[in-house]
Amino acid sequence: MQARQLIFVSLMLAACTTVRPSSEQQAARSAWDRCPKAANIALVSIDATGVIQYRAVSSALGARELAECLTATGARASATPALALAP
Repeated sequence: MQARQLIFVSLMLAACTTVRPSSEQQAARSAWDRCPKAANIALVSIDATGVIQYRAVSSALGARELAECLTATGARASATPALALAP
């Protein structure tokens, strides 16, 4: 039984080390890094297809400028950022 568990864990670790970001994700991350962001904007995720999900905390300040910059670089972002209200 322990041998099976060891093999399973070994296979899972090997699979995790071989996962790399897709070329779409790499391009989207590059666009994200190039665009200026207000302090209240945070990256949530980049989908495998390269779609950027981000959120604005407390207000949408800077979200439109970021969306325009991402569009200009050819990146795809969520239609509207999620608005997370600070506690």
